[in-house]
Amino acid sequence: MRRELDRDSAQEGRSQNSQGMAFLRRGLGWFLLFALLLMMSGCAERRPGSLLPPKVRTTAEPEITAEPAPLLCGVETKSKVVCLVFEGITAGLIMEEIADVLLEKNVPAVFFVSGVSANENREIMENLAAKGFALGSYGLNGGKNLDVLSAYENAYRFQVAQREIRDASGKTPEYLCCNGASYTEEMLRAATAAGLKAAVVPSAYLNHKSFQSAEDALQYAQDLIRGSILSVKLGQELTAGEYGDPGQKMDARPAIDPTPGIRWEGEEEQSPYADLPSIVAWLVDALTEMGYSFLDPEQLQEEAHTFLPKLRTLTADEQEELNPASYTVPATETPLSATEVRISEPGDFNGTVFVGDEMMMELQGYVEWRRKTDPEFMDDARFLTENMLTVEKLIEGDAGLGDLGARLTEMETKSVWLCLSFSGRSAYRRPEHLAEYRQLIGQIKEQNPDIRVVVMSVFPKVDRAPGISNDDRFNLNLMLCGMCREYGLAFADAAFAVRDELGQLRDEFCLDLSTHGFRINDAGCEAVLDFIKENYPNEEEP
Repeated sequence: MRRELDRDSAQEGRSQNSQGMAFLRRGLGWFLLFALLLMMSGCAERRPGSLLPPKVRTTAEPEITAEPAPLLCGVETKSKVVCLVFEGITAGLIMEEIADVLLEKNVPAVFFVSGVSANENREIMENLAAKGFALGSYGLNGGKNLDVLSAYENAYRFQVAQREIRDASGKTPEYLCCNGASYTEEMLRAATAAGLKAAVVPSAYLNHKSFQSAEDALQYAQDLIRGSILSVKLGQELTAGEYGDPGQKMDARPAIDPTPGIRWEGEEEQSPYADLPSIVAWLVDALTEMGYSFLDPEQLQEEAHTFLPKLRTLTADEQEELNPASYTVPATETPLSATEVRISEPGDFNGTVFVGDEMMMELQGYVEWRRKTDPEFMDDARFLTENMLTVEKLIEGDAGLGDLGARLTEMETKSVWLCLSFSGRSAYRRPEHLAEYRQLIGQIKEQNPDIRVVVMSVFPKVDRAPGISNDDRFNLNLMLCGMCREYGLAFADAAFAVRDELGQLRDEFCLDLSTHGFRINDAGCEAVLDFIKENYPNEEEP
């Protein structure tokens, strides 16, 4: 991957005349660009957020009446597919190596470059176009906060950027990606007016500090949400909103030490972005190993699949209730719920199957023990359990249980209660991972259309024990409750029965207090089952 920039004597001896012509061409390009900007400028006060020179307005701006350009976003999908895009530009040698990596591995990608950068880096643009990569517009200069500008101003900027990119590369961009902007309807109208087909919204962001090894990239791929649009930001740091995992700040990590010897024209020191080609190669190899295919933004939309219909949107009060920032400790004063609850009646648990990991195994053992003296305890409820059972394993069919939907059909299940966690830590923090939970539920319902699904909260641990923190577990439970309300599912906050006022598993309910600190004992099992019977979710769902 590493290539030392070797300049032979012919390259070192380029004529002063050639250098002068190159300088003149760049200068002329800048003059023309400045002249276009100056045509709309004047001496009036600059508006907040405007990147153009101040204007003198003699008439109202023309109204932009074009249809808003569609947004191409990450999708919920059954398929292991992903889209790869690049935002910005960096040194020519690095750009060439990235392009070569993608070509070698047959990976399509879209490079979003601003009009100013295209004008300054014509050789790079020509190279990307010649190698067949799609080019997108990063706006006039990659600036942020374009949503504060008028549709007319944005349309003008996008048009100038289109021309500059086309002149530099020979290709006209079809897609727009704005740096850190919230796409408003006016922005999308401006995009259409400028001749852009659609705007692309990345799902996750990476940069030159994201990975330090191939192992880092593989871990990232294992936690990735299928159907994502991954953006690699070139020559840029990630903003606070782009870290992806709220508990991790990628740019707070040390930069990767670049391989000695990499140089390019005009640089005396090694670039901090020199390992970008390696990072891209690690990412592509990891995703390939995980079975992912790479698609362009429009192809990705064709893979969209609705696992469950969304029935409603959370109200402002509900959003506040389910916001972890609303709580000083990871606990609520009352149980969370998605429907009204009632005291269970005999027969309510007939045809019920509880599915979960080692926590559910403890409940299973307790129920089987109680049935030795009380055969009708919990009606005829049954259990499907497995150590370290996760949502991802069930989706992939990697669990020992096999096809969960088929197993539930064989068992003639009327209702299934799911108490499942995730393999990756980021799933406890990012609501996007709930798509995987919905995918699992969708798979179950495809084979069992009349089955009732109840989602259970995940249990806390003793606070001093290792593993996923109680803050993260609580955050997941808030997200699960919100998902159930939006998609018409029942929710049982069984964790409420065994946690204390600080959100920790009570010592008196912990089976492995001196070791793992998260398994519940008989007293804990009894507390959970009593809670479920006294807070049975009503059949009527939103």
